[in-house]
Amino acid sequence: MLELLRSCHDNKVSTEAVDRVLSLPGTGLVVQQQNISRRVTVQQYREVLEAACTGKVADVKSAEPGARAAKGVTGLTQDVGPSLVWGRENIPLLESSLAELRQNQSIGNAIPLARKYLPEQNSTQPVPLTPRLYVVMGGRAGAAAIDDQLYFDVLISAWRTSRGTSAPLSAANVVEFFAHETHHLGYGQILDRKRDSLTLSPAEAQVWNFLVATMMEGSATLLINGHEKLADLEKQPDVRPFLAKVSVLLPAMQNILRSALQGPMPEESYAQASSAFFDMGYHATGAVLLAAIGKKRGLAGVVDVMADPRRLLTAYNDCATESTVAFKFNPALAEQVAHMGKSKMAATIRRTGQGAIISSLTAFHAN
Repeated sequence: MLELLRSCHDNKVSTEAVDRVLSLPGTGLVVQQQNISRRVTVQQYREVLEAACTGKVADVKSAEPGARAAKGVTGLTQDVGPSLVWGRENIPLLESSLAELRQNQSIGNAIPLARKYLPEQNSTQPVPLTPRLYVVMGGRAGAAAIDDQLYFDVLISAWRTSRGTSAPLSAANVVEFFAHETHHLGYGQILDRKRDSLTLSPAEAQVWNFLVATMMEGSATLLINGHEKLADLEKQPDVRPFLAKVSVLLPAMQNILRSALQGPMPEESYAQASSAFFDMGYHATGAVLLAAIGKKRGLAGVVDVMADPRRLLTAYNDCATESTVAFKFNPALAEQVAHMGKSKMAATIRRTGQGAIISSLTAFHAN
């Protein structure tokens, strides 16, 4: 990508150079990341790349109808395209940033930092954490986790720093970026185990997915990037604007959960309703909820809720007096969420228990 940006700056770009960048694993990762909650095609990304080479932001059209595709266009035209155009004119700065990254001997600290905040303290089988770390350029997110592949995007991070919307890069920042994504890798495995132990209806599964997104982003943001303190997050220019929106996001969250339990909601309706939580919305909302729990129950209380996201609403309501936002979830809704699903083991016992008891009694009397 850096070679391509040099060629673009010198007006010597070729189709082969663009093709080469598009074929790189790192480019595949940044496109995949944009398709987690958005919809972006490789052709759209090519258009953005080619336009940026000429110093312009492409006029990208939605790949399909719907909120996901619209958000994809927003990300390409407001983040990816402008950062590439900026990168074309700031190659020495990018070269310097890459040199600093290569010399960062503390990146390995990301794994123990991530594991410190996983709800597995009593587990006899800690989840495996063997991420493959990438440094990329040309994405929308500063960092991301795609399965076991984690990346830090030096271009978008440097561009945002230049605009004052992100803190200046440092060796510690990069470690925290990788730790945040490594935490996703480990916490995701723990939540998958919990999900597999439950029998959720389609409506409950939709609620579970929303809670998981909130807990995944909120916990990593508060505990790793915020150093367990909401006050530290309030100093960070990329998080601060979204923290200011949490007073609106919490009622929106309640509406989504209530509507989902009555549904599930149609896919497009859910996408539209949850689009307010894209970017850093999930991060800020989860951080505020968990910070309130932490103030009353301590880190152990936060980790306890992390082990079962269904308890998030009831735990927060119990700690709402410690929140920075004047809001409590509807108690009936909170209890309904807390008791979603049935333990598969319990369901098996209920299905077979009566017959087993009768058999046991019969055997007892026969003896």
